[in-house]
Amino acid sequence: MEEPSFVVRADQLPALYYLDRNHPRPERLEWINRGTDSKLRPSNVDMLLRTLFRGSGSPSLKKLHESAGLRAVFSNESQRERFARAFVDARRQLYSKSTHMVTAIFDSPEIAEKAVEELGKMGITDEAISLVWRTSQYLDTQYETADGHGYLGIASAMAGGGLAGAMLGTAILLIPGVGPVAVAGALTGSAFSSIATVTGIIGATGSGIAKMLTDHDVDGVSATLYEQEIRQGKVFVSVDCVEGGCDPDAIHAMMQKAGGETAGMNAGSLA
Repeated sequence: MEEPSFVVRADQLPALYYLDRNHPRPERLEWINRGTDSKLRPSNVDMLLRTLFRGSGSPSLKKLHESAGLRAVFSNESQRERFARAFVDARRQLYSKSTHMVTAIFDSPEIAEKAVEELGKMGITDEAISLVWRTSQYLDTQYETADGHGYLGIASAMAGGGLAGAMLGTAILLIPGVGPVAVAGALTGSAFSSIATVTGIIGATGSGIAKMLTDHDVDGVSATLYEQEIRQGKVFVSVDCVEGGCDPDAIHAMMQKAGGETAGMNAGSLA
């Protein structure tokens, strides 16, 4: 008998970040070629997740993007149907655009800190600004601490000055596969709960950073791209123009002038 399953197309993976936390959990997950129903090699899955939504590529890469899917296998048909309904709702949220959150990625903490300073000069308060960055780019994700030097203690010390000092309230998240990640500003209050609700099906598409960003009203496609950049050591900055009482267009222009690569007002493109 065929097992009850639901296949999520690669281009709809960001919808997973909008799933209700009570959605049915699959018994197992499989990356497949939807055309041949064969399992993808780990190297192809890695390539898929690193290149998805990044614009044009080779014909073979485009074929991978178009044919790949994540298959969730459930214990019974009822579970599968409940998941399918939850996914329809999640996909609807993915395509509902928000225009109040302006986002950008910066190549280094120094550049991001200057951008934050400029935001302050424009009258934007800490309550409207958020930052996310890896606290160390030289710590391996499998790093083991020496006696008397806790992992979080080291990460906290790294985040204690410089960029973190520009913001009130800094949290350190130890994210599997990434290592210590610092969250500062408005995102701090919700960061821990966002990471805590990451399920297996979301974890199959990334580390959970994207889930944290979508909970912060960053659209799913942009969040997927930003997660990849944060993993590479870049710094994410956002401004909530409802909280900050600011003009999104003006903030968008400032971020670009300060050196930020931005997906615009949720345009979903970091080519």
